[in-house]
Formats: sequence, C-alpha cells, structure tokens
Amino acid sequence: MKKFVTIHSFKGGTGKSYLAANLATIYALQGKKVCLLDMDFRAPTQHIVFEPKNVKRWLNDVMNGNAEVEDCLIDCSEKIENKGKLYVGFADFSTEAIRDMISKGRKWETEALQRILVMRKDLLEKMNFDVCLADTSPGIQYSSINAVVAADVAIVVSTLDDSDIYGTTKMINELYEVFQKKVAIVVNKAIGGCEMSDLEKSNIVNTLQEKYRQAIIGVLPCYCEVGKMKRASIFAYNHPKHPFTEMLRMIAAKVEIL
Repeated sequence: MKKFVTIHSFKGGTGKSYLAANLATIYALQGKKVCLLDMDFRAPTQHIVFEPKNVKRWLNDVMNGNAEVEDCLIDCSEKIENKGKLYVGFADFSTEAIRDMISKGRKWETEALQRILVMRKDLLEKMNFDVCLADTSPGIQYSSINAVVAADVAIVVSTLDDSDIYGTTKMINELYEVFQKKVAIVVNKAIGGCEMSDLEKSNIVNTLQEKYRQAIIGVLPCYCEVGKMKRASIFAYNHPKHPFTEMLRMIAAKVEIL
C-alpha cells in the first residue's frame, strides 16, 4: 500500500480529526510506516493528541515554501510505545498562524497545490511511507481542495444530521466528482447505532449510498466511552478489542483496496 489519503468533512464536529489519529495508529500497529499530516490550518488539533515538544518547523512553513516536509515531521512512535512507525507533521496552532492561513489569496493557493504535490511525492517515494493521512479543514476551503486534488483516496466523514447529509451530498457533487477522486464515506456518531439491528444499519447504508452515490465503508455508533476519552488518548491503542476499534480496522482494510 502506497497511498496519500485525505480525511475530510462538510462541516466541523464530525470526529474527522479523531478518526484520522486513530486510523494512523491502526496502520502503524500493522507494521506500516505512517505519516499523519495536520492540514486543518484553520483549527488544528493533532498537537493535542500527540503533544509534540520543540517543534521547529510546521506544515505552514512547507506550504509557504520555507521548508521541506522532512523538516517538520516528528517521530511520535513513543505515543504507541514504539510498537509502530508513526510520524506527524503539525500545523501551527498560534492565533497569528491561523489568521495568516485564513488570509491567503488565490495565487498563494495555486502555489501551495504544487507544493502539496511535491510533498506527496517526497513522502511516498523519497521517504518511503506506506500511507500518508492528511487531516483537512472541513468544507470547501482552498487548502482542503488542494489536499483532495493530491489524494489517491478521500475519506469523507459524515453524521446522520440532515444538514450534514445535504451539505456532504452537495460537496461530493461539486468537488469530488469534478476531480474524479475515489471517495469513501464513513458515517460517524450514529446515535443508537449500538442497538441497531443489521437490517436497520443496512437500510441506513442503502439510503445514504443513494444520496451520496459513493461507497459507505463504515457506520460508527456513538459510543459513550469514546466520547469520554481525552483528546490526548488514542482510543484504538488503549482499547484494541473494543467494537469501535474493530470497526476502524475494517475501515482501514477497505481503504487499502480502493
């Protein structure tokens, strides 16, 4: 598996970033060399999960043309007790950096796309990563569009909220189909999912597939124990036998064959 995968959503609050961190962990524990990129420049969160120290370069620097991607990758394998190879590139979470990224114009975004394409090639070919996961900003932001263009596969995280379904459908039609990208839908925070019968879950999948016209590779119930976990704790690592972790492994396996 040599893939650059984006994790995207129409709106915030879907659990996109949390899923990205857990999927990265699952791949690393399977023996793959994994890179997780926090490309949600408007609201970065992966620094809360991995708690890096002495970060000298950010992904912002790469996008600005002031650094190479290898300059900003931090070996975070200790977070999973060195049971796998997991590197993370962090976004600058300072107010000034977020304000700067929001203010970027079209010319900068065009240049940033070329840098993302070079970064993708360097990560997969030069640095020999097996899988790179890019956690992007929700919605149709230029930075997210750039990441989607560079992706081999895009995971779109949705909830069962009507407004999210409507927005996700529109986003897929207006963005993903234009770029002809492989798309996989993950439905997260499915209220009542733990009590649903297989038939009820199948009906949800069939209904959403008709709307999205894309494969749904997972429906994740809203587990209370997952919601109670602190952001700095990686659920898939701490609870390897939990049904939530098992479902994430199935999603990870499906992404590999897309």
